[in-house]
Amino acid sequence: MTDTGSSGGSWKRWWGPLLALLLGATPLLGAAQQAKASTGSDARIDPQAQRILRQMSDFLSAQREFSVRTQGTLDEVLDSGQKIQLQRSGDVRLQRPNRLRVDRTGDLARLHLFYDGRQLTLHGERANAYATTPAPTTVDATLDMASQKLGLDAPGADLLVSNPYAALTEDVCSGRYLGGSMVDGVAVHHLAFRNSDGVDWELWVEDGPRPLPRKYVITSRDLPGAPQYSVSLSEWNLSPQLTQDQFQFTPPRDAMRVSFLAPDSQGGAQQGGSK
Repeated sequence: MTDTGSSGGSWKRWWGPLLALLLGATPLLGAAQQAKASTGSDARIDPQAQRILRQMSDFLSAQREFSVRTQGTLDEVLDSGQKIQLQRSGDVRLQRPNRLRVDRTGDLARLHLFYDGRQLTLHGERANAYATTPAPTTVDATLDMASQKLGLDAPGADLLVSNPYAALTEDVCSGRYLGGSMVDGVAVHHLAFRNSDGVDWELWVEDGPRPLPRKYVITSRDLPGAPQYSVSLSEWNLSPQLTQDQFQFTPPRDAMRVSFLAPDSQGGAQQGGSK
C-alpha cells in the first residue's frame, strides 16, 4: 500500500524512506507501545485478572526457549476516516537470554528479524534490503535499545521479555477479569486492561497447566478511528531444540545494505553495495 496522505506519513518521519521500504509498517506499531511509558502504581486491577496475568508471566519467563505461530491484523485509518485492515502472519523463535528470530509475512512486507546475541538485523525480502547494528547481550536489552535508539516498537514484544508482567502493567490504570472463553478451540481466561495514556488491551490466557497467551488485542483509543492490532498465538512449542545458526543472518545474493536511522532522522543512506 502506498502512502497517499494517510497516517503513514507521520510514520515515515520516524523511520525514513529506506526503512519504510524495508519494513512497510504503519503508525500503530509505535503508537501502542509508546503510550505505555509511565508508571501505574495506583492501578486498580481485579485480583483474579492480576493472578492470571502473573501466572502467564511466570510461566513464560520459565521457558528457556520456545517457538510460536502468529496470525494477526493491523488497522490503518485513512484521512477520510475509512479504516483499512491489513493481514499478517509470522513465526517467532526465542532462546533465552540472547537469541530471537521473527519471520513475518503480510500485506505490507515480508520481514525477517535476526538477533544472535551480538547483532540485530532486519531483512526486507521484497526489497532485498537489510540493516544491521551491534546489539546488547540480552533479548530484553536489545528490545529496549531497538525502541529507544532505533524507533523500532512492535506490539506483542512485551510477551517476549523476561518479565512480561512488569512490561505489560507498566502504565495500567485498571484491569478486569471478563470470564472464560474459547480461542481456536482452546479454553481461555479473558482479561481486559486500560492504560492511562490512551491504550486499551485485552489478553486471552490458556486455562490449565500451560497459561500461555492465546490472543492479544491492542486498541489505540485516543487515535482517530481507534485502530486495533490483534494477534492470535498458536502452535506453541516449548521444546523446539533451536540451533545457533537459526538466529544468524546471511545476506542473500545481491541484497542491499541500508542504514538504521535514529527516530529524528529525515532520510536514509545506503551503506555500501551488495554483500
